[in-house]
Amino acid sequence: MYKKFLELFGKENLLDQAYQMTVKMLETDREMFVASVESLRMHDDAKLPFDIYEKDKEINQFERDVRRNVLTHLTVAGVHNVVPGLALVSIVIDVERIGDYTKNIVELAQAHPMKLHGGSFEKILSEIEQIVTDRFDKITKVIANMDVDVAREVMSDHRNISSRCDNMLMEIIGEKDDSLSPGNATTLALYFRYLKRVASHLTNIASSIVNPFPRIGFRPNENNAANRG
Repeated sequence: MYKKFLELFGKENLLDQAYQMTVKMLETDREMFVASVESLRMHDDAKLPFDIYEKDKEINQFERDVRRNVLTHLTVAGVHNVVPGLALVSIVIDVERIGDYTKNIVELAQAHPMKLHGGSFEKILSEIEQIVTDRFDKITKVIANMDVDVAREVMSDHRNISSRCDNMLMEIIGEKDDSLSPGNATTLALYFRYLKRVASHLTNIASSIVNPFPRIGFRPNENNAANRG
């Protein structure tokens, strides 16, 4: 898939504009994610440096613009560029969903009376937050440079993050840390779930570069690895 992207986006056209919009969307998503985490974990008043709902509107407008550009390009240029165009539309769906989850994290911060501490889960929680933040930078690099090696790295590490979030969620439900108040436990459980979903959507974006279109969102088919591109 990535070779098709490189060939297609090497020239100025509507798809190239859509591609640049997608990179901008990812950068905005990262900004929203970092701010949402800080609002939940570092501030007692859910403080934010900007209106996250306005940022989300920007993301939604970019998504519509990307779809419009892809549709217009394919209408004019014909079906020979249909696969990269459809892949790009798939990517912006994941980018838009990440924005929604950052809003969910902000809403947790607004509902939680003080900054959230992870109790006995704090060390693992901090590690997962850092991994997901770093993943934003990796995915931006993947999209900006069509870096298939980094995309594969992101995909290969996904199960690790997903299973750790699930394990923490089950331990919270099982009351492994009985020092957590019901409100803290509920907030923490939801937060682990949101972190997992953000990581999953970032992995889906990586798969859009590595996989052929029918397998976007799935692990690479190693049997067909030599035929990808």
